[in-house]
Amino acid sequence: MTTHQDSRPSCIGSLSLAGLLVFTAVVSLLVQFQCQRTADADDWQRAAEYAVALSEPTDAIRVHPIWTETPLVHLQPVGNLLHRHHEPLLEDLLGIERVLILSESRHRDEALRRLPFDSAPEATHSFGSVELLEVTVPEALRIDRDLTHYLADARVALHSEDAVPTECRRSLRGGVEWRCGGRDTIVRSVLKEMEDDPRRCIQAYPPSADRFLSLQFRVEQTADILRLRAGLDNRAARLESGDDVLYRIYVDDEPIADERIDAHTSQWTAHDVSTADLQGGPVDVRIEVESVVSNPHHRRFCFNGWPLTTKQANSQNSNR
Repeated sequence: MTTHQDSRPSCIGSLSLAGLLVFTAVVSLLVQFQCQRTADADDWQRAAEYAVALSEPTDAIRVHPIWTETPLVHLQPVGNLLHRHHEPLLEDLLGIERVLILSESRHRDEALRRLPFDSAPEATHSFGSVELLEVTVPEALRIDRDLTHYLADARVALHSEDAVPTECRRSLRGGVEWRCGGRDTIVRSVLKEMEDDPRRCIQAYPPSADRFLSLQFRVEQTADILRLRAGLDNRAARLESGDDVLYRIYVDDEPIADERIDAHTSQWTAHDVSTADLQGGPVDVRIEVESVVSNPHHRRFCFNGWPLTTKQANSQNSNR
């Protein structure tokens, strides 16, 4: 009788050996990846701790890429200096003299291109795969004032067609606020997400359609340009039940802008007004805002303004 040897066990054994080899290779790659990730985390930590020790109150700290969260826990002692902007404007660097950038070394050039001006780092500190760049804001580009500086002395009032304007009440408790009635009519300096970036601005929710809110500022010292920006924040623009908002800008009683903001658009539109002929003298700025409906729903309108030199107004990174 002829016997036939069953070869299946050896096939199974070969497959098992191949599977073991594949498994070992995968584990090896995972270990290498974990080691690399741990090394990167250590690099971020060392760079962040150095930034904390190096930082001054007039610094801004940026992390690049912007979505990186690893160093944030180590930057908590100076969290107020963090600037989480995708594309910072020069106006976002109000009061800033130096920018400290924590960046992956491979993204160094991109991190520098994100700044709103051309400038090479004064110093570079390497921490393995991470670099800490010290970038000085050129003195000619430094901005030291915006409309929030004049908020305490502003004139804020509610107007209607058939009544005397109602002056809003100023409160200095916990910061400057103007109270014009309910919770949604508080005027104050806030940080709002405008066009996907956090912006320092003055919150001014519009009243119902038969009234408008007026805010007037005396800017004591001007430059060549007065730049005014306004818009709705991202949260307001995402609300389905929201409605359009109307706003008007006057400079020394001259109309500068009369715009309608789409209910579902977050914007931070700039209006530049020439003030060079004032030779540094004062100017009056008035903002009027109103709704198109009788019951506006969470219309988070915000605005701000900055006296700028021509060089500041034209500043941008030529490598963007």
